[in-house]
Amino acid sequence: MKQNFDLSIYFVADPHACAGRDIAQVVMAAAQGGVTMVQLRNKVDPRPLVAAQAAMLCELLKPYKIPFLVNDYVEIARDVGADGAHIGQGDIPASEARKILGPDAILGLTAFTEEHINAVDPALVDYIGTGPFFPTQTDKGKPVLGAERFANLIKRAPVPVVGIGGITPDNAALVLQAGADGVAMMRSVSEADDPCEAARKFVKLTER
Repeated sequence: MKQNFDLSIYFVADPHACAGRDIAQVVMAAAQGGVTMVQLRNKVDPRPLVAAQAAMLCELLKPYKIPFLVNDYVEIARDVGADGAHIGQGDIPASEARKILGPDAILGLTAFTEEHINAVDPALVDYIGTGPFFPTQTDKGKPVLGAERFANLIKRAPVPVVGIGGITPDNAALVLQAGADGVAMMRSVSEADDPCEAARKFVKLTER
């Protein structure tokens, strides 16, 4: 039975964007601050290290009952007992990812064009990440959507949408007003002086 999940404050944790701190320390602070989902995103380190990080974070997050997903590495997500995985347009097809993960796991997909969204199969994909809403250091090559294009794009989405790209506590309200079910963030939490307090700012925003 697939668990319910809450996209409202979706923290993407990259060990290379933690201001020199250990990723476990940052993720625990974010969890204590109230993030509702956590994704491990590591596109740099060797696969065995990513697997070790995933296993560690999966175990640490269990007491918080926060869904934990692994970016790209669907097999690692399955092997460590993560709640699911998130794949991009250049990764394996959603149909293959679903076979690996099984029917009960959460599967997210990055979809940032009309063609991507029209191709989403809600029988396979549980949510999509759409953006970048604002300029971002993470995906510098993609055109920034902005509020109007984002809103028009996600009207087509057959599944819930989390807005991505350059989102901070100061601008997240615009993403939610444009129709997103939640906001995803990385550096605005992971590189903050106090990741716990940064997460709390997002919580206060979504509560309003």
